[in-house]
Amino acid sequence: MQDIIFIDGGSLPTPEGLTREWVKAAAENRDEDDKLYSMVREAFRRKIDVGVHVPTYPQFRDMIRQFLDIIKDEKNCYEPYVLKEENAKILELEIIDEVAKQYREETGEMLEVRVCVAGPTDLYLQAFGATKYVDAYHVLALDIENFIKQAFKSAKNFKIKIIALDEPSLGMNDRIEFSDADIISALTLTSAYARKQGADVEIHLHSPLKYKLVCETPINVIGFEYAATPSYLNLLDKKVLEESNTYIRLGVSRTDISSLVGFVNETYEVNAWKEKEYMQKIVTDLETPKIVKKRLETAYSVLGDRIKYASPDCGLAFWPDQELAFKLLENTAKGINEFNAEKI
Repeated sequence: MQDIIFIDGGSLPTPEGLTREWVKAAAENRDEDDKLYSMVREAFRRKIDVGVHVPTYPQFRDMIRQFLDIIKDEKNCYEPYVLKEENAKILELEIIDEVAKQYREETGEMLEVRVCVAGPTDLYLQAFGATKYVDAYHVLALDIENFIKQAFKSAKNFKIKIIALDEPSLGMNDRIEFSDADIISALTLTSAYARKQGADVEIHLHSPLKYKLVCETPINVIGFEYAATPSYLNLLDKKVLEESNTYIRLGVSRTDISSLVGFVNETYEVNAWKEKEYMQKIVTDLETPKIVKKRLETAYSVLGDRIKYASPDCGLAFWPDQELAFKLLENTAKGINEFNAEKI
């Protein structure tokens, strides 16, 4: 039996004293590179140190704007929205290369990395709203493929194991007017290069309602938020996954911070946003390694070896602070590792 691989969603809270607005400006203006590079590298090192098997580059920016701002800038394009490949760069991948190089020198091994990009559907909704322009949808799909091509070119000291398309709207947003054929076509365009490179291509959905549609594309990993909504497991048919050779990335620790804080407030009759010491209850009482392991055991009894990856449900950008976020990642690592150790 293959071990289940621990990956993370990517995003984190900014360090104390820095804001997401500052990160956005620093990444665009490039006038505080030392500070920006240091912040990103430190976060990436900590992901490795707390036990993430295949870490995602740290995301401190808005997932969609990070890509759409480049695409909408005319100087980066041949014509509106038709992006020049050489301009489709993810700055964070250039920044983490130094950490990967150190990792290689220390361990003798090439670090495997997950690269998360905005999916064409969510990108389209942000750019054009609900109005249906199939051609524009496919242009955006090809733009994202350019970011993926550039990602592989920038991977000098690490290996890209997974390209993840962030598509939370699929199955959740009834404004999407594209036909199933349109969506399959866009996802196929976006994922083609990564599959050619031998990487897994994951689609990050919030719910697996559209999983059968994804099974008709070259995407071979479907990620969804199981920890917060265990009933999602009932939507999946293992046979459909097997026939399409599709795997699952299972969310095994909750990231819905407002609900978690609400539970703490109710249980202890406090306001944890003000009485910060109670925030620790999230990682000492609720999202523990034992709970993570139990969730994996339940899902594994249904899906078996179709589960290839496990992670927190989603990113951690809006958690109260980095310490709490890294503690959740550490607990998730422990739960997954304990599950793997007992499964053999």
